[in-house]
Amino acid sequence: MPFQVLPSEPSDIPEVAIIFHEAFKDDPILGRFMVDVPPDRKHDYDKKFWEKSFAQAPLMGSVFHKVVDTDTGKTVAAAKWKYPYTLTAEQKAEKAKLDLSRTYPEGTNVELYEHFFNLIDSNRKKYCDDEKDYFLHVLVVTPEYQRRGLGGMLIREGLANADRDNARAYVEASAKGLELYKRFGWKTVDEIVIDMRPHGGGRIETEELLIRQPGAGIVTTG
Repeated sequence: MPFQVLPSEPSDIPEVAIIFHEAFKDDPILGRFMVDVPPDRKHDYDKKFWEKSFAQAPLMGSVFHKVVDTDTGKTVAAAKWKYPYTLTAEQKAEKAKLDLSRTYPEGTNVELYEHFFNLIDSNRKKYCDDEKDYFLHVLVVTPEYQRRGLGGMLIREGLANADRDNARAYVEASAKGLELYKRFGWKTVDEIVIDMRPHGGGRIETEELLIRQPGAGIVTTG
């Protein structure tokens, strides 16, 4: 198979930001955040998200991987996991100084963005323990490479470590990704409900919150 999972580096950010946009642009919730933002400004925003993610990784437990098409050398999928971590007193003080505020390009639907992520953040604190649980924060695959097992390759990379540590794993899933996560043993514990009709959508949408117990679902090693 001409695909390989490799660690992702900051030099991958321009490619990953494009994949990130392409993977979520038609999502019924995330795809509505910046429909009125010019493409170049949206790309700059996505790059800044990834730049901040890499810069803050030592204080957030973040681990990055990519899938490369070895025939072309092109990055075609990416994942951001958060592995369990415990900070020293010095690191906690450093983390407290981080700028975690959100700034938005002109044209962003700020009301929808903040409503959604306030719900995401509050539920994440409820169900995911940073010191004990693995958390699949972002999983994206270039649209033309979807349905070829690349998402599963990146999931296995994190779950193999979770199973080794006998740890749970947490993820938030749209309807599009739900079946894949359930095959790997995740089970729904709650959901977020968003009425998208006031924001240009056609219906009420849900984002499911899932937890996977160690060893559940598809075998990750062996």
